[in-house]
Amino acid sequence: MNEQPSLHIIAIDGPAGSGKSTAARRLAQALSYTYLNTGAMYRAAALLAQEGGFDLSDEAKVTAVAASMRFDYFERNGRQRFVVNDVDRTEELFTAALTGQLKPVVNNHQVRAALVDKMRTAAGGVVERGAKGVVLEGRDIGTVVFPNAFIKFYIHADINARTQRRAAELEAKGELVDFEGLRKQIQYRDDTDKAREVGALIQAEDAIDVDSTHLNEEAVLARLLKEVQAKIGY
Repeated sequence: MNEQPSLHIIAIDGPAGSGKSTAARRLAQALSYTYLNTGAMYRAAALLAQEGGFDLSDEAKVTAVAASMRFDYFERNGRQRFVVNDVDRTEELFTAALTGQLKPVVNNHQVRAALVDKMRTAAGGVVERGAKGVVLEGRDIGTVVFPNAFIKFYIHADINARTQRRAAELEAKGELVDFEGLRKQIQYRDDTDKAREVGALIQAEDAIDVDSTHLNEEAVLARLLKEVQAKIGY
């Protein structure tokens, strides 16, 4: 790609449980940028397909839904909201039931291609509406979605640390946790993400490596801010 780096885009990639979502939100806040949750788009496509009565494993029909879907972001009371076909569907996008149905949608190559374009459009729209910049996180933001991002990070941690973090989140919600079972789930997700033919989880060659295994949220944020400020010059 011959495009010049986008001064508006910060890309953060990494495996599940590495802390990239929290880091992206906090970095955006610290820089007065806008954080965009790209995973919400896959959830929206799945929700609309289900409402249309389609089997989520029907690649052609789900792709048609994703391609025709209108998706945008806005903020209300300091919290990000997700607009799907001109309706705020934020609460419905993050139910446990929908989470359990996402796999065939996320692994649908044609859906991923359609949503990459929508991610780029959404980020551009946010900037056009006055955002200082955009922080996006996922598995392939710096390699596929925005390979020309101004700065890229790859945040990771060893699997035991990531399992402990996820277990703590679940326990805080009052859920019982099978640590070894949870560890196997995370390992399976890692293996699946890395094996994808399209949008696989890999570290971009020009991404800054951040190992969060022994870092708390404050330390990760400090590291990211240091790198961004050094590159931007403020």
